[in-house]
Amino acid sequence: MEDFFDPPPTALSPAEQPPYSGWPLPHRIVFRFLFCYFLLYSLPENGRVSFVSLIPGVAFLSRAYIAAWHALVPWVAIHIFHLSGPVTTYFRTGSGDTTLDYIQNLSYLAFALGATLIWSLADYRRKDYSYLHSWLRVLVRYTLLFTLFGYGFAKIFPLQFRPPRFSQLIEPFGEFSPMGVLWKFMGTSTAYIIFSGAAEITGGLLLLFRRTTTLGAMVSFAVLLNVMVLNFCYDVPVKLYSMNLVLMAVFLVASELRRLLNVFVLNRPAAPADLSMPSFRRRWIRVTAIAFQVLFVGYFLVYSVASGWIAYRRNYVNPAWPPLYGLYEAESVNRNGQDLAPLVTDATRWRKVAIESPSFINVRMMDDSPQIYGTDYDTTRNIVTLTMSADPSKRYPLTYLRPDADHVLLQGTLAGDNLSIRLRKIDTTKFLLVNRGFHWISETPYNR
Repeated sequence: MEDFFDPPPTALSPAEQPPYSGWPLPHRIVFRFLFCYFLLYSLPENGRVSFVSLIPGVAFLSRAYIAAWHALVPWVAIHIFHLSGPVTTYFRTGSGDTTLDYIQNLSYLAFALGATLIWSLADYRRKDYSYLHSWLRVLVRYTLLFTLFGYGFAKIFPLQFRPPRFSQLIEPFGEFSPMGVLWKFMGTSTAYIIFSGAAEITGGLLLLFRRTTTLGAMVSFAVLLNVMVLNFCYDVPVKLYSMNLVLMAVFLVASELRRLLNVFVLNRPAAPADLSMPSFRRRWIRVTAIAFQVLFVGYFLVYSVASGWIAYRRNYVNPAWPPLYGLYEAESVNRNGQDLAPLVTDATRWRKVAIESPSFINVRMMDDSPQIYGTDYDTTRNIVTLTMSADPSKRYPLTYLRPDADHVLLQGTLAGDNLSIRLRKIDTTKFLLVNRGFHWISETPYNR
């Protein structure tokens, strides 16, 4: 109780203040490195969200900058690391963890280290980088918040993860990759997808304002750390990207670490946060900067919501289903005038057919092997033309008839065989993964 009655400490007079010694040397060196590295990582690159590339009028410069890196990195792979073959051409294949991605990230480190050395030699007299530090925080904040907005709105409008497709409902669990398991786990619950997106957007919104930056960095760190661990544990090829985003969140929290430690661990008072920002001397520049900030962020938010809503309506409200949309079981298969028995060892007889896309169908053979056919529909003549990935130039037209609402009859020639296949529609609402739903009360665990 004594603490409540102790008199406040007497502030030191200016004459009694110790002389300002600036940042410690290791502090200055680390800052120089982080400034160079985060600057490089925040600049435009395919597969990453960069607010710099979103600024009107810089698209041409962004493309030129990206092209320069895409020329340099393969050269480094070939001439420095002596690599050869396809790995020197795999740039942005959908994976963010290709060999070239690692070499590019290593190049960022090398450039940052070289720049740090030159900078330290040329500017060794400077005592601190407080002003530059405030600009770096702005760069990192906006890089993080736009990234969180991008991924967050892709979950608020559940586009990043989709409900399991018909073909996946009949696919053996053991055939899923770890990443596929994660994607279907997420896609099974739309509510959880939206919740995770809301968490990401919350972190981004908090980073938007100076007073809530520390809280936003803590929220963002928690959200991004979970994403990074999922990427590592389920072999999702976004490990490098998520790890760098986590480091950015750590950077924003690090300057407030002593204050947070005092409040949450040591039970000590903490001084107010330094909310100073990069300032402009001329008033019209300050007004222009604020207006640009409001318009820029506002435009991105409106665009994200509008484009997300349009994509949601296209994919969920008014999807372009094919004429034969549904999941089917092959009741009978006649090939060249002979009925094929449903033997589980037969790798040529159709067993189940999943039709969800206008451009392809998924077929499961009797031995559970998959086969994918490209499709082209002629609804005026009730013809679906199949193509095979091995030779897309060969086209196999099959007529389709609907004897009743639950059956489809396919007839035609496929790969030299005359086929007549009778399909029976499967009620997909009977799948437990689809119909289990939510229960407030469960008398016993229902874990199957």
